[in-house]
Amino acid sequence: MTQPLNFPIYLPEDRDEIPGRSLLPLLFWSLLAVTTLFRFFYALKLPLTGDEAYFWEWARHPALGYYDHPPMAGWILWLTRSLLGDTVAAVRLPAVLAGTLVVIIVNRFTFHITGSFRAASLTGILTMGLPLIGVFGVLYSTDTPLLAAGTLGGYLFFRALESDSPVAWGVTGACFAVLLSSKFLGAPLIAACALYLAVFSEARKHLRTPGPYIAMVITLLGLIPVIVWNATHAWSTFAFNFASRHEPPAFGILHVADYAVGQALALSPVVLILGVPLLARFLLFSRGLNRSPWELPAFLAAIPLGGFFLLSFVTKIGLHWPGVGVPFLAVALGAHLWESGRGKGRYYLCIGTAWAVTALIFILPLIPALLPPHWQYPLRPDKINSAQVRKYTASTGQIGALVTTALETLPEGTKQFIFSRSYALSSLVAFYTPGNPEVTVLGGGSAHGRNHTYWFDPSLHIGHNAVFVTYNSAAGERAFLEARFHHWETLTDSADPDGTLVSVIMCYGYNGEK
Repeated sequence: MTQPLNFPIYLPEDRDEIPGRSLLPLLFWSLLAVTTLFRFFYALKLPLTGDEAYFWEWARHPALGYYDHPPMAGWILWLTRSLLGDTVAAVRLPAVLAGTLVVIIVNRFTFHITGSFRAASLTGILTMGLPLIGVFGVLYSTDTPLLAAGTLGGYLFFRALESDSPVAWGVTGACFAVLLSSKFLGAPLIAACALYLAVFSEARKHLRTPGPYIAMVITLLGLIPVIVWNATHAWSTFAFNFASRHEPPAFGILHVADYAVGQALALSPVVLILGVPLLARFLLFSRGLNRSPWELPAFLAAIPLGGFFLLSFVTKIGLHWPGVGVPFLAVALGAHLWESGRGKGRYYLCIGTAWAVTALIFILPLIPALLPPHWQYPLRPDKINSAQVRKYTASTGQIGALVTTALETLPEGTKQFIFSRSYALSSLVAFYTPGNPEVTVLGGGSAHGRNHTYWFDPSLHIGHNAVFVTYNSAAGERAFLEARFHHWETLTDSADPDGTLVSVIMCYGYNGEK
């Protein structure tokens, strides 16, 4: 049987490392409890985003797959919706719990490779404050199960290398199966583990044992629901993720700048400045194993972060795309700072800046007036701007009330439906309208969010009346409505000086045009 890897463990030698004699572990666990409670109550106060409401729609239409991503995010909300109903808590609670789980795993991973309660506590506090972890610890998305399953899977991969136990390999494979059934962006982490086994001689010994192959088979099970669903839906999940959502490859230095700015925001500037060179140095100059305890988490972080950096030369990269590597960057950076003996000062600098950036992000949605009215992020003005912030923080309950009024205004006894031109707005209207009616999407729209086309058959609604909700002015929608309805009348217009965020329009005589 192959000998397990003997990773260096730095066991405590001074009395301060005894848990009962150090305040840092107590501070860590206390701060984690307070942070978790704060994020939960903050999550209950903040209106859902359009994407969150869209994933709630997944839970209302359970399936083996969806147009945009594998199904795990929908399955999780199906469970919490069954327990908590159609509430904000049902949508946001999994995000809060997943964020807390990631921090706990990072704490445990760091202790396991340093033997220091203080290093583990400081790294946990840093991870708690990382902007990406903080935001995804409140907002629910496909990244929720991705981060939780990926962080646990990477830690269990480390334990499987250490113990060479078939059970450890099997549990690692189960985590990676959840990872693949959550989002294809989990693939870089799985690739990092495979490369680690292939590249380093000490790890390569495990390829002569059943363990890695057990993990591989179990991992691939996560793709079975996706493949089964896609086989009857024109392989739309794969087409969306690898073709239709992307612009044609084209070299652009602005994409690289956008990636750098995005990671400075996701990680905080100091963590980026200290962490990324650490990963680059490891990849360029590492000559083998057993030299530093942070090598494995550094490798697991470097593949996603470095891979997307290279892709940024030819396409736009979402700031959260390499997110599966962020927890391992925290572990590698924390362990490196501790090993180097420069722990305290740089730890505190990383922690302070990360928490400061996260606090600013949390404050802005509560006070959108802090942003200039026409502010736009220069590299992505269409997606990141003051108008988008106002949409996310608007009174969504008011939209639901307006839709209810419009439905009551339509002639009694007539068949009717509700629609918008955006998957996000349609999902928000469905969530915040009393009774949670079905709301569909008409019009071309973007490449995103096209599951509504599977849930709504226009041919069954010819001649019906409808309520149309749009962020645009009523006048701006004239051509769109003329192509689909006999006539219409406006209940409220977003263009009016005292108008609401949306226009609500009552439409009559649908002709079946999508």
